[in-house]
Amino acid sequence: MDKFVKNLVIDGNERSILDKLGSVVQRSGARFLTTPPSSPTIDRKNAMRILDSMLEVFSVRTVTQSMAICFQSLDDAAPIFRRACTEPPGSPIDLTSILFNPNLNLRHFVTTDIITTVIAGLPTHFDYQVSFSLELCEQMYQLQDEIGLQWLHGFPDQFVMLIAWINSLRETPGAGEDAKLIEWIEKAIPQIKFDNSRTSDPLLLIGRIVVQECWRCAVHIFLYMALCKANACDRRVVHAQKGFMRLMQGIVPARSPDAFLFTPIVLAGFAAVEEQDRNIIRQRILGVRECAVPGTVGNDFLLMLEDVWARTRNEQRIAVWSDLRIATFRVTGR
Repeated sequence: MDKFVKNLVIDGNERSILDKLGSVVQRSGARFLTTPPSSPTIDRKNAMRILDSMLEVFSVRTVTQSMAICFQSLDDAAPIFRRACTEPPGSPIDLTSILFNPNLNLRHFVTTDIITTVIAGLPTHFDYQVSFSLELCEQMYQLQDEIGLQWLHGFPDQFVMLIAWINSLRETPGAGEDAKLIEWIEKAIPQIKFDNSRTSDPLLLIGRIVVQECWRCAVHIFLYMALCKANACDRRVVHAQKGFMRLMQGIVPARSPDAFLFTPIVLAGFAAVEEQDRNIIRQRILGVRECAVPGTVGNDFLLMLEDVWARTRNEQRIAVWSDLRIATFRVTGR
């Protein structure tokens, strides 16, 4: 696995090896699912062990293979993840308890599941019971060193909880028109804390701060376009998108921090109306090595943006949230 992680771009032989590894862990998961559970504790331990292998392969695939393959990997991992949870079958999964769980792979799965919803317009694999408050955010911040995944994803778990909550509000009639609710969320976003204590390098610190502020802009875009059903020319969306562009252009293009900007850059690109902004985003994505290779997740996301840009241009209209789902289908067949 170390070889794949270091190379990021793989040749035909290495792709064959990775496919074989994927098949091995997929078959292992299938065997587990057909085996009657033993005691609940032992069954969850076995599920976590298999989930560990599945997510290790998935993580490599996210930088070396296509979005469709990665979606299938998540599909395969989902029932294993569910067996590792304590909730009874058919019950919603308590997101807060997962995010506070010491098991890294449980947290990694829900984070990936929820963030995929944001940038691909797909439903999550499970219904999550979502609570959100600034008090919960503070508890998560205090436990960053023990359970946080900011080091892996570039953003704090508090944003996962907030994004999941916003997503759940989309099912609540009238939530997107509730001015007081939207105002409360707008005020909450700047109050979410990031942990920047792990570096004393001033340049690295600046890069991390830029990534973090770009994430705030991206969450605003998601709030307005997904929940409020605003189009890309809504003044609130424009303000957040332009804020993202200013921040991103303030740092030199490089794999770090651009690789950690991937999710927010997709959202900012989706909301981009001006050709100049689209060109800048296109070049930043292509500047990340693994995103420049056709048949990879990063390149597929660029194809999705190109699809949205071309469709809205040809139809002489402004992008709306449903365009993202259409683009996902056209690129991946999902």
